[in-house]
Amino acid sequence: MKILVRYLFTNLLMPLLYLLMAFTLLFVIADLMDNASGFLSSGASPMMMVKYYSLQLPSLVIFIVPICLLLSTLYSLSMLTRHSEIVAMRASGISIFRITRPYMLMGFICFLFTAVVNEYTGPKFAYRAHQLLESQKEASDEVYFENIPFRNPSVGHTWYIEGFDTRTYIMKGITLRQRRENGSDRTKITAKKGHWLDRRWWFEDGTLQRFDENNNLAGPSESFQTLEMRNLPEVPEDFLGEAKDAEHQSSIELWKYIQTHQFLSPETLNKYEVDFHHKLTMPFICLIATLIGIPVGAHTGRKGALSGIMMAIGLFFGFYAVQFSMEYLAKQMILIPWVGAWSSIIIFWCIGSFLIYRMR
Repeated sequence: MKILVRYLFTNLLMPLLYLLMAFTLLFVIADLMDNASGFLSSGASPMMMVKYYSLQLPSLVIFIVPICLLLSTLYSLSMLTRHSEIVAMRASGISIFRITRPYMLMGFICFLFTAVVNEYTGPKFAYRAHQLLESQKEASDEVYFENIPFRNPSVGHTWYIEGFDTRTYIMKGITLRQRRENGSDRTKITAKKGHWLDRRWWFEDGTLQRFDENNNLAGPSESFQTLEMRNLPEVPEDFLGEAKDAEHQSSIELWKYIQTHQFLSPETLNKYEVDFHHKLTMPFICLIATLIGIPVGAHTGRKGALSGIMMAIGLFFGFYAVQFSMEYLAKQMILIPWVGAWSSIIIFWCIGSFLIYRMR
């Protein structure tokens, strides 16, 4: 049985690797055609373009892997069916569920891979690629953001930052209020500049004003040239949430953003919650692609390749259509966020499981 599993796994892996390389190359070519004029006008070097695309590729994993997994599953099973290998396996007493086990295992491996990349690598590298591209343009504003409010209700901190450089983590025009549990101010710190060094913030040229429990001034303000803010829990990534859109944030960053921005309107918070659940559901598309590809691939070898491929692609893009529609309804506050994001996964999981069950 181990030989059979190895054979089926290899039979799926090889076309999957070829498709991944082909789709990756197609993306690079298509994007290069779109951005070629920008690269030429900015005088970008070949090494800069190589760096840009190497940073972009991790963010594409979540889109490329599912479609490649679907097509490789279709190809592998259709070839086995066409050469009557599945019939021979069934005649030998091997159940259809054991035959499909290597395919489900590959789907689960792709699920784990895309989940890790989409959470820890893709958004971060995509944002760095975005910064790299914008830095080639003259007078770029995308790497410097102004008038940033930030609240950290867990420790009672309220920030206002006049300018924040997302490349060097240098802040200008800082106002930080540290409040007690009853809402009264503990301290108010203003500084002309802030630096992130040695895993802590350093403020320059500012004042520190203390308040008593009745929110009255507790003595005169204290001036400082350099002040080490050792106990501040905020890190640069917290403020980057104000500069990034949802596409460039991981699910953890989105969740932290939602928790620290409860002062936003319900409509805005609802949209961020939908985006948060959307991030969580994206890796599950690999499992949906496998569930669709197994029954349709086995059917394709007997009934013809074209009809099977069209059926599988139709189901796959039907999934995306349902997902888009449900998330749109959720963002319009017709559905609650988790229902809008997860309903398409649940529906097509049931459809794929039913199709595999009928293969017995």
